[in-house]
Amino acid sequence: MIFIKSLFKTVYKYSTVRFLKKSVPQGQVVAGKKVLDIQQANKFIYEGIMSGKSFMAGRYGGCENDILASYYLHKKLGAPISKLKFNYLCSNAGFFPKDVSLLQGYVNEMETAAKQVDILGAWNWFLEDYIIGTFAPQSQITTLGNLEPWFSEKPWSAALKGKKVLVVHPFQDSIELQYKKRELLFPGSEILPEFELKTFKAVQSIAGNQPEGFETWFDALDYMTREIEKIDFDIAIIGCGAYGFPLAARVKKMNKQAIHLAGATQLLFGIKGSRWEQGNYKPIFEKIFNENWIRPLETEKPKKAEAIEGACYW
Repeated sequence: MIFIKSLFKTVYKYSTVRFLKKSVPQGQVVAGKKVLDIQQANKFIYEGIMSGKSFMAGRYGGCENDILASYYLHKKLGAPISKLKFNYLCSNAGFFPKDVSLLQGYVNEMETAAKQVDILGAWNWFLEDYIIGTFAPQSQITTLGNLEPWFSEKPWSAALKGKKVLVVHPFQDSIELQYKKRELLFPGSEILPEFELKTFKAVQSIAGNQPEGFETWFDALDYMTREIEKIDFDIAIIGCGAYGFPLAARVKKMNKQAIHLAGATQLLFGIKGSRWEQGNYKPIFEKIFNENWIRPLETEKPKKAEAIEGACYW
């Protein structure tokens, strides 16, 4: 029943956008739960970190949401899997090889991971009520942007002070470089406190760049899990495409804490990308950018980066 209700809600929402030319406001309830505002969400994450207990904050990416919705339409109603959405999962989020027979395994990973999340950033997206309500009923819900600490009166990231913080991201060198001038990135705030920074260079497989040494996305995910397990840390901040959400869940299962910030992770370290310099993002983020922010190092830009939303992270 929840699937049908979510489907009707989605159809109504998208038909309203298409025919009335109105944007859909973020709802106050998702999957039957009240959506936490930015202050409530940051407080929840802050307290989760300070508790010292295993904890996970996370979000689905747009590509991940799309392919999950396509999969459940296929499973429940017999609709064909969208080749377009699957291709986006591969090109924009890094799933490989491009073999749709592997999709079931990916969905299994995402369903398993959803059971670990304590607070989830919602998109107001296609079939989201069904996905969250079925696979993450235990989770608190907020909006996507509310997972980020930049505009909260009390940023959750203040809780990182004094901790061993592992950052899992492809921009390893840029992050280490920028953290050396952390006090200049968000002056007068608690957004980027002093902590023991540790980094792990995430496998990069977007834009068709299949990494050497791995036959499948699953092999790369298992490799990162094994390597991260060897590192001494308190909390991991994760941004690495389609790997991020399931990797965060695996970190929680290690009895650690994980914040899956996804693409926004680079912003915590004063690293700009074109996504945040244009459109609706521009007037918001130009308030926090300053002369100490940089773009990712050229060595961290993969081949065909322009295929990823016009090189949105670079």
